[in-house]
Amino acid sequence: MYLEFETRTSYKYLKQVITALKEPICILGGWAVFLHVNKNFQKAQGRPYLGSRDIDLGFHLDKNATVEQMKNSALAKSLDILQNKLKFKSVSFRLLKEIHTETEEEIEEGKIIPAHFIFPMYVDVLVDNIPAKFKDAFRFQPADEPLLRFAFEDGRYRKELREFNKRLLLPKPELLLATKFNALKHRDKEHKKIKDICDIFALLWYSEEKPEVLKEKVKIFIGHQSLLKSIKSIEENDYQKAANQLNHSPIEIRRVVEILL
Repeated sequence: MYLEFETRTSYKYLKQVITALKEPICILGGWAVFLHVNKNFQKAQGRPYLGSRDIDLGFHLDKNATVEQMKNSALAKSLDILQNKLKFKSVSFRLLKEIHTETEEEIEEGKIIPAHFIFPMYVDVLVDNIPAKFKDAFRFQPADEPLLRFAFEDGRYRKELREFNKRLLLPKPELLLATKFNALKHRDKEHKKIKDICDIFALLWYSEEKPEVLKEKVKIFIGHQSLLKSIKSIEENDYQKAANQLNHSPIEIRRVVEILL
C-alpha cells in the first residue's frame, strides 16, 4: 500500500519529532496504531505492522482559552520547534518537508525537482477543542478531533509509554477505533480508506484486549448508527485490498470488523 521508502522516512522523522518536542507527546493516527499492535503482529507474522506516511500529533486546548493562553500552550511551543528548529514548512494545519525519493535528502526550498521524485512528509497537528480566537493566535484553521479530549482528561482512555527516550501518550485502542470509524465514511482517497480498514482490524485483533471487550468499550465514543454507516461504506473490494496487506482473508477481516455490530 505504501512504499517501504515512505514509511521508513516517516518513521525517521517520527523519531526526530519526538526527540525534539517536550514531553508528554500525544501520538495519533497510524503510528499510534503501530505502537499498540506491532509487538503482537510481529510475533504472529514475523514482520512489523504497517507503518504510516504521515505523523499525527494531538494537543489539548481549553475551549475558552484566550489568545495569550494559546500562545503559551504546548501546541504553540511545539509549532515553534517544528518550524524553526526542524524546519518544517507550514501548510494550513499541516507541516511539510519535501524529501527526494532517490537521494532521501530534504529538498531545499525553491529548488525545482520533478514531482515524481518528491515525497511530501507531513506532520499533522490536531486539537481536541477549537477556541473562538484560535485563528487570531495561530493564523490558520486547525483540524480538530473532539474525541481526543477523553485521552487528555481521563487516564483510563490513554496509554503511556516511553519511546525514543520520551514519554508518549496514546489514546486507548477503543478511542482510536472510534476515530478511525468516524474518518472511514468520509475518506475520498482509496489508500487512506484501506489503511483505516487495516488499522481497525489490527486494533481489534492484535491489541492487548479481545474484540468482544473492545466492542463494548467503543460504544462510549461512537453511536450504533454512525458505526453502522461506516461499516456499510466498506465494499468487498476494500476487504480484499486490506487482506493483501494483512495476510488475513477478506472473510476473516470482515467478520472481525462486524463484531462491533
